[in-house]
Amino acid sequence: MKKHLLYILLLLQLSICSKGYSQGLQFYGNEKRIAERSSFRVFADECIPAPTGKFCISFECTINNIESPGYILYLKNAKGEEAYNLTYTYNEEDEEGTFIFAQDKKQIYYQISRNAIQPQGKWIAVKIDMDFADNRAEVHIGNAHATLQDIGIAKGTEFTPQPFFGMCDHILETASFSIRNLTVGNGKESRTFPLNENKGEEVHDHKGKVVGRITTPNWLINQSYYWNSVFRYYSVTPTGLAFDNRRQKFYIYNRDSITTYDLNRQTDNKQAYATKGSTLHTRLGMNLTDESLDRFYAYELMPGETYIATMDPETASWKKVEESDLLVQLHHHCAIFLPGKQRFVFFGGYGNRRYYNDFLSYNLAENRWDTLHFQGDPIAPRFFASIAPAPDGRYAYIYGGKGNAVGKQDIGIQYYYDCYRLDFETLSIEKLWEHEAPQAHRVPARNMVLSRDGKHLYLLAYPEYKPQTHLQLYRMSVANGSYEALGDSIPMTSEEIATNANLYFNPERDEFYCAIQEFEKYGESTTRIYSIANPPVSWTATQCYGSLPDTQEGNPGFRITGIALIVVTVAAGSLYIMLKRRKRIVSAAPEPSLSAHPATANEDAGEPEEEKNQEELEKPNATQEEEEEFALPDMLTSKRKNSLLLFGTFTATDRNGRDITYMFSPKIRHLFLYLLINSITKDGVLSSDLNSLFWADKPDDKIKNLKNVTMSHLRKALQEMDGIELAYQKGYFKIELTEECHCDYRRFFLLTGGMRQAPATKDGMAGLYKILSRGKFLNTIESGLFDYPKQTTETFIIQLLSEQTVNLYKSGKDKSTIYVCKMLFSIDSLSDTAMTYTVCTYRRQNKSDKALQFYMTFCKEYRKVMEEDYPIVFEKVNVNNIRV
Repeated sequence: MKKHLLYILLLLQLSICSKGYSQGLQFYGNEKRIAERSSFRVFADECIPAPTGKFCISFECTINNIESPGYILYLKNAKGEEAYNLTYTYNEEDEEGTFIFAQDKKQIYYQISRNAIQPQGKWIAVKIDMDFADNRAEVHIGNAHATLQDIGIAKGTEFTPQPFFGMCDHILETASFSIRNLTVGNGKESRTFPLNENKGEEVHDHKGKVVGRITTPNWLINQSYYWNSVFRYYSVTPTGLAFDNRRQKFYIYNRDSITTYDLNRQTDNKQAYATKGSTLHTRLGMNLTDESLDRFYAYELMPGETYIATMDPETASWKKVEESDLLVQLHHHCAIFLPGKQRFVFFGGYGNRRYYNDFLSYNLAENRWDTLHFQGDPIAPRFFASIAPAPDGRYAYIYGGKGNAVGKQDIGIQYYYDCYRLDFETLSIEKLWEHEAPQAHRVPARNMVLSRDGKHLYLLAYPEYKPQTHLQLYRMSVANGSYEALGDSIPMTSEEIATNANLYFNPERDEFYCAIQEFEKYGESTTRIYSIANPPVSWTATQCYGSLPDTQEGNPGFRITGIALIVVTVAAGSLYIMLKRRKRIVSAAPEPSLSAHPATANEDAGEPEEEKNQEELEKPNATQEEEEEFALPDMLTSKRKNSLLLFGTFTATDRNGRDITYMFSPKIRHLFLYLLINSITKDGVLSSDLNSLFWADKPDDKIKNLKNVTMSHLRKALQEMDGIELAYQKGYFKIELTEECHCDYRRFFLLTGGMRQAPATKDGMAGLYKILSRGKFLNTIESGLFDYPKQTTETFIIQLLSEQTVNLYKSGKDKSTIYVCKMLFSIDSLSDTAMTYTVCTYRRQNKSDKALQFYMTFCKEYRKVMEEDYPIVFEKVNVNNIRV
């Protein structure tokens, strides 16, 4: 009975996780180092299906970098020499990409230009159906199709398909691409791979079974939960921001210039307005886009300052098409442009201690202001309402805001959570629904996005009454108002009137953008743009193969009940137990990889378990299970709150355990890390040194202002954490840390006595291993600022780990020796010491085949880097024969 209950709960958990959350994998190409590229083995050796003479693989693919050629799919015969591939090539002369299907190293059977296919959005459907018995194949790429006869399979050949995506064995050149919706079959059975994991190297099929493995994974579901910082811009005057979907550009304009950010090239360009000396009075930076004419309109609605100006960003010119003198202020109104009617429509707003519910309209063709009068359900006066037009221009939806029934500020505020549909043909309004207020009041951002099927509204909302607040993305049902929080939150400074946020959807890149504009007291403004992949997902969706967080903000209509939570937790536990049992029984030891780290999860800096793990690490007479390559799961899987991790990928976690790395833009990240490292190793950094390091190209009169703004943003990020502070004393900037804030580099520095010696205790050494297991120091930070600390740190670690390797090997601690050698390889991939002691340890364990495999992998890496063969043959690899 208990066994059946576990299976039922397991299926329930899988059904909850898999619902609509098929995501995918991203593979880097030549734009990244080899160690950062991925290799996806669809079927691990023990899971390869039996050959049937047929094979079919289908998936969706997108090329992320069109100029990066290489392998996408490599299909080899697991029990023979035959192999096929799907590759992507790029011709720089005609700037054209091509997909090629070929028998590897022998013959091209089919090729099709990327421009010749018609994908749906950015995703291209790929299907390869092979009949080995009949020596033929069907290839579908986008809307193109080819039937291939005689694909090089000799009669009677048994082909056991083993597909790889990305790198495989000697194949290192991979295209820059992503895949999703993967299905593989052999004519008798098929497996679907949701690819909805968010971490780890195990790949599950649709039944939750671990089938494949991937090294250095980049799970796309994380791009659907965490917002990515796209661009940041600072201006000494107020700015406006517009998005051009056709040109794939953002335009940020102020009184005297316009800055263009190109999404495809990831470059920005600033131009003064074409008419010399012309100034566009910009106060709140309002604008609307006319996509039918590829232009946008800047406008202001203020007494004595009302205008509408057409903007041509390509020529950096503008022209006022209307100037008038409205008698009211309309702060935080909402507005849309109706291209078919060439009409602006403005609703609501606040000014002169009043809230409004008028529908003001400006007709471009007739150059006339009107007030539209709608029949049907009235909308109470309010500001902070949000609006979304339907694609056909007939309907629009208005949601939320705050105000009151009579429109007077003096009688108090009411928050609204109602939704209305406007019909511009009949000039009527229908109230669709009103849902309960959430636990904490919030207002929506100025605009919403209607989903393609018209069933949902996407909106940003935030508690505007909190100075240090956060934006949250929601998906809301048009039918009944039920909603779900999606993605991580985005921090924002709210000054009510002087804060603006907008939401955009980019169908070409299939992603949403959040644009934030924060205005300072004297008109200075900061613009930040973030992106999140479509479809955005909730935190629960990212945890299909993990546990739920300790706390979740509940939402009406989407709150998990206590019973459901228990069911999910038990089911997740059942899944973990079953997978662990299966792994013990059938999993083979993974292939050694010179670039693999012993562990990849976030570290937990607590020390109580270190002595226990160190003792287990050093146990004599280890069992077969214990002889697997060593990792410290108990020490590495729990997520640490309030921490800064500098080894491996830089990660910052706030006091609630939320990843806030995105709050550190590249400029702020470099400044912060430079201050942090010098605060740990020295007394901080002289203010004048910062000027020459970070703003050397700026005039003296600008540096002070830029530095103040940057330090202000850094302080805002650090406010999310406890035990850390940016201090300024006697001309020095310094990051002050207390024990409340864990920093792995500070812990490393203390354990090693300032990088002078190895830790003196077992606990200390276990703690050091734990830190180093995340990877290289500042592994993802590319800046000459950190060359010296990187070099000195790596030199010390290599020397220390080399000494530890020798000592552990002499003590007969094989598992520990392999583990430390892996850490050494992660820093120095050509370490003779690590290779020699790994090979000799495997030999001592009577694993000669594994020793030889490891040696061959090392030799390939050595040949590739040094362009010569490794001088010591396998038979002479010995601990007494190590090269110095």
